[in-house]
Amino acid sequence: MLRIAEIKDKADWIRLNREFMDFEIQDNNLWNNIDKTENEELGEVFEEALKNPENIVIFMIEKDGKNIGFANVIKIFSVWSEGFALAIDDLYISDEYQRHGYGRKVMEEIEDYARRNSFKRLQFQSEETNPGAKMFYQKIGYKPVAMSFYMRYL
Repeated sequence: MLRIAEIKDKADWIRLNREFMDFEIQDNNLWNNIDKTENEELGEVFEEALKNPENIVIFMIEKDGKNIGFANVIKIFSVWSEGFALAIDDLYISDEYQRHGYGRKVMEEIEDYARRNSFKRLQFQSEETNPGAKMFYQKIGYKPVAMSFYMRYL
């Protein structure tokens, strides 16, 4: 179900990112300032990520040989974790495949990847405007931590 992306996945990753962007932008939240990047630019981002496995891992989520989603996972060093941690930057499964247990399986496989590679913690954020994600993560045992997320595009 979960495997590390390869260059052959570029077109599917772009397509899935477009779906994800459409979902994120629809609720008029802080991401609505995103420039809807052209496919060529997204392709360049994908290729750059594949060239930097020490910083990021892109996972493709497959079902019956078809890419149905992706997870962009960033490697960070955390003093609080006393070692390296993984931060899920984006996790997306196409709508038609949601609510069928694939999300739970993907999270288990990401956790297994983290354990096998000696990561100390798995972390991510979920927007308050996405109640489905909040319910899902709490259902599979994750607890929200009250923090503020600050950002500035440079």
